[in-house]
Amino acid sequence: MSGVVLKETFLDPKDYPEEMRGLVEDFNEKLENSMGIITGLAREYHTIWLVNRETLELSMYRSTGEHTVSGLLGLAARFRDYPSFIKAYVTTYVADHPEDVERMSRIEVVEEKIRNGELYTIEYLRIDEEGHISYHQMAFALAGDPDSAEKFILAFKDVDKIVRRHMADKQYLYEQLGIVNALSRDYYNVFKVDLQTGNVVILKLDGYVTKGMEGPGEKVYPYDVLCRQYINDRVYSEDIPALTKAMSLETVRRKMKETNEYVSSYRVHDNGEIHYYQFTYIPINPLDKSLGILAGFKNVDDVVAGAKEREQLIALAETDIMTGILNRGSGEKKVTNLLDEGMSGMFCIIDIDRFKHINDTYGHDVGDKVIRGIADVLKEEFRKKDIIFRLGGDEYAVFSPNVNEESKGKKLIKRVLERIDGIVIPELNGMQPTVSLGAAIVVQGAKTNFDEVYRKADECVYNSKNCPDVNTTVCTVIASE
Repeated sequence: MSGVVLKETFLDPKDYPEEMRGLVEDFNEKLENSMGIITGLAREYHTIWLVNRETLELSMYRSTGEHTVSGLLGLAARFRDYPSFIKAYVTTYVADHPEDVERMSRIEVVEEKIRNGELYTIEYLRIDEEGHISYHQMAFALAGDPDSAEKFILAFKDVDKIVRRHMADKQYLYEQLGIVNALSRDYYNVFKVDLQTGNVVILKLDGYVTKGMEGPGEKVYPYDVLCRQYINDRVYSEDIPALTKAMSLETVRRKMKETNEYVSSYRVHDNGEIHYYQFTYIPINPLDKSLGILAGFKNVDDVVAGAKEREQLIALAETDIMTGILNRGSGEKKVTNLLDEGMSGMFCIIDIDRFKHINDTYGHDVGDKVIRGIADVLKEEFRKKDIIFRLGGDEYAVFSPNVNEESKGKKLIKRVLERIDGIVIPELNGMQPTVSLGAAIVVQGAKTNFDEVYRKADECVYNSKNCPDVNTTVCTVIASE
C-alpha cells in the first residue's frame, strides 16, 4: 500500500451549462481548501483516512507503508465505519489504552474537538504485530471549512522517529519517550533545550507557533530569540517583566541545578481575552543534565475554571439557601476553629419573637420574608470577618472576633436591634418583627469550646424572652479561671 493516495478531481466549468458554472467553481474552491489541509498533514503523517461526517464511512487517502502496521489496513477493510474501526484499533494496537483514545470512538466527541477547524491530537503507545512498542500520535481535523466540510481527517504518525533524531545517548531513549509521553498528554508544545548551547529543537508543536518556527524536525533554534519573540507576541503586558526573568536561559540553568522540575504560570493575551498558561521544564535524565531538558507549554484555563468551580461548590455547600448566610454546619465549624486557636470575641444568638404566630397568621411566604429581612440586617451591620450563620428555623448566630469588652458588644448589638426595628414588611399590616438576643463574651486566652459558648448565649436568650421589655441580655463572660 506504499504511496496510496485517493485522487480527487476538479471539475472543469466549461463542461457545464453557463448557469451551473458558479456552483462548479464553488465546488472546486471547497475541494481545493480541503486538499490543502490534507496535503499539509501529509507532510508529517504517514497514514491518513478521510471519514464521511454523515455516513461515517472510511476511505484511504494516503499510506506510505513505511510506518503503517500491516494489520491496520486489514482492520480498515473489515470495519468500514469509523467507530468500529477505532474501537478495533485501540483494542489491537494501543498499548496503554489512554482514555482520550477510547473516547474518540464516539463521533460526537470528535465533532466537538474539531468543530472550529482546529487540529486535535492524542499521543499513545502503539504495539505492532511483533510486540514492539513505540510512541505514536493520532490527529483529527476537518477536511475543509467548518461550515461546509463533508469529511474529517484521521491521521497517524510515528513520534519515536522524531524523538530518536535528537537522542544523544541511546541508553536513555525510553526514559525520554516516557517523559515526552507524559508531557505530550497535557502540553501543546514540547521542546528539547540544550542548556550548554541554548539550542532548541521541536518535538511537538500543536499550540501557538512563534514567528519563524516550523514543525517538529531537525531544525535548531536559538532559545533566547524564541523566548523573547514568544513573550512579546503572547504574554499579558503586566506579566512580561516577571516572565522574561523566569524564562531566561540563566534562570532555567540555575533552576535545573536546584531541582528536577521547574514550573510557573503566566497570563496570555489572545484576541482581547486573558488566558492562563503554564510552563514546565524537566531534565531528560536527572543524573546527567548535560543531555538537555524538555520544556512544555500548555493552557491551564480549565484548571483555573475547575478551581473556581470547586470554590463555588464549596460556597454552595456552606450556604443557607434562603438567606445567603452560612448554614449551621459551616458556621459552627468556623467558630470552633477560631475558639480552638484561642480567639476572643462575642457570640450572639438571635431568635425571632412569635415566629409561629407570624407563619400561622400571615402565611409561610411572609414568614420567609421576615427570615430574609433579619438576615440582611445581620449581613449589613456586622463586619465581613464576623461569622454569621443560620442555626435553623427562626434562629441565627454571629461570632465577632476580638469584640471582648461588654461595652463594645452592647453598642454593636444596639445598632443591630435598631436596624431590625426598621424592617418594613407590608404583608404584616403594621406588625413589627422583633427578636430576642443573648450574647456570651469570650475573653483573650479563655479555654472554651463551641458547646459551652453556645449554651451560655442560649441561656441569655432565654432570660431575654422571659423578662418583660428586655430583648437583649449579655449575661456571661467566659474567661480563664
